[in-house]
Amino acid sequence: MIKNKLQQYKILTLLLILVTVGLILFLNQMIYAWQAIEILAILLCGYLVVFDQRDGTSKIAWILALLFLPIVGVMLYYLIGREPRLRKLPKQQIQNEREVQRTVSAILQEHSEVIHGKHDLSTEIFHLSGKYPTTNNHLTVLNEGAEAFASLLEDIKKAKHHVHVFFYIVKGDETGEELTNVLVEKAKQGVEVRFMYDSVGSIAFPNQLLLLMRKNGVEVRTYDLLNSPWLSNKANWRNHRKMVVIDGEIAHTGGMNIGNEYSGRGSKFSYWRDTNIRIEGPAVLEVQECFIYDWLFLDETEETVTHFLTQTATYFPLKTDVQSGSEIVQVIYGGPYDSERIIKDSFNDLIGKATDSIKIAMPYFIPDEESLGALRRAARCGINVQLIVPGKGDRGISFHGTNSFIDELLSAGVEVYTYDETAFIHCKYMIVDEFAATIGSTNFDIRSFYLNHELSMFIYGPSKIITELNQQFMEDLAHAKLVEKEEWQARSLLTKTKEKISGLFVPIL
Repeated sequence: MIKNKLQQYKILTLLLILVTVGLILFLNQMIYAWQAIEILAILLCGYLVVFDQRDGTSKIAWILALLFLPIVGVMLYYLIGREPRLRKLPKQQIQNEREVQRTVSAILQEHSEVIHGKHDLSTEIFHLSGKYPTTNNHLTVLNEGAEAFASLLEDIKKAKHHVHVFFYIVKGDETGEELTNVLVEKAKQGVEVRFMYDSVGSIAFPNQLLLLMRKNGVEVRTYDLLNSPWLSNKANWRNHRKMVVIDGEIAHTGGMNIGNEYSGRGSKFSYWRDTNIRIEGPAVLEVQECFIYDWLFLDETEETVTHFLTQTATYFPLKTDVQSGSEIVQVIYGGPYDSERIIKDSFNDLIGKATDSIKIAMPYFIPDEESLGALRRAARCGINVQLIVPGKGDRGISFHGTNSFIDELLSAGVEVYTYDETAFIHCKYMIVDEFAATIGSTNFDIRSFYLNHELSMFIYGPSKIITELNQQFMEDLAHAKLVEKEEWQARSLLTKTKEKISGLFVPIL
């Protein structure tokens, strides 16, 4: 018995020795691996400092992540941290996209009477973006989700030749099913239906609805589908646009996606405040151009680009004998692969033209140094700058990240308002001196300026629509609370800590 126990002790001791040796060897390997990761993190920091061209705020955020959380930082950098302008795009794709842009530009130049060149700002933005400001447009502001969705479905149901749909978020709830059924019905009628969605934003969109569309003749494309580890490093460069074009004659764009909250059926908030714009007139051509530009990003075949360019009268109809309206509109779009930050520069150009007032409503306000400086400088120069942000966020890190900038805004004299805490404000618009405004998918944040594909409309006065947007801003103010400096500084240490941490790292997310 004793012998057996001694043998057991020997075996147990031997096992303990083997486990200990194994742990020592494993830990040694782990130490080497840890050191390798730290060296890689330091090298990446050096690359960011010396070679990377992104803005200083994002650089600092990445350097902090790499130095203080090297394992997490290196993994995140591989997944979402690469400079998007270094992505190699197929030459044929670039050629096709440029050909579409040249075609639309040529159509507008042939009908120069619809090009408006009397605003200094629109001329400057033309030089920034290459997009013409056009007149004779009719715009309808849709501030209620149910109204906007009903208007969209009504226009789609009247389509005769084609329906082009792109949304960042499409959900499989009642709203998503309703849109799917309408698109399927139009495809059954012989209408060309093209449907695109972002693979990350619409990750929860059910396969059965996609299969239903494909089965019934809807052409479906997924923007930058993440279906392998090799594509995972592109996960952070998303297409955030929202646009629908019907027969090349009507377009819808703005801040609304497809889901119950956007159509007024959501339950998380008491009210979802958003704005869409319905467009008729020459500006539709540039929204159509943007859609086809994105479609060719996913389908670079010569057959596809030829299909669009040999039927310009169908896809880019310009009826100069009919004046849809009197609004002056400039549609611009940009993305992470562009050599210049077109939309950010246009926003800052608009801010720089202010002499009296700047009114902004944004769900996510996380600006880079240049854009924040432009707003603070305007306020310090005596311009009345008013900003409405959510009183309650739909995502914690972006909500606290937005709030991390309020101290700097208040110190410069910016009036900051927080929207009703039971509701959520998701509209994205800015009005300057009541002579110009911008509205679209673009948030006033680093993600929209540097990492997302976005689309924004610039509207120039005199304008009935700018007057309507200004009235809507006053209504939004009525549902918002002015942030008082003393009260703001008295918030808890925990809240301030959340804001500081979010403010540091939100630029990389």
